[in-house]
Amino acid sequence: MSNENEQLTLGTLRKRVGLTQRKLADALGITIKTISAWERGVVEPRMTFAETQQYMDILQCSFQELLEATSKRAEN
Repeated sequence: MSNENEQLTLGTLRKRVGLTQRKLADALGITIKTISAWERGVVEPRMTFAETQQYMDILQCSFQELLEATSKRAEN
């Protein structure tokens, strides 16, 4: 679970498991531009249930963590 003081973003979830944007994109079969756009909050991920489950498995996170992270934009 996440530390309460840590701002949970898609980028922090990805970094928590030691993945680069490239490795995550390859694992999900999407482009690095898509991952970047998700992490910057430019677009929200649109996935099927199965794709969402795969994303959660790769990031080793709960659905609640994914929802929380998706609602926040990276501060980069």
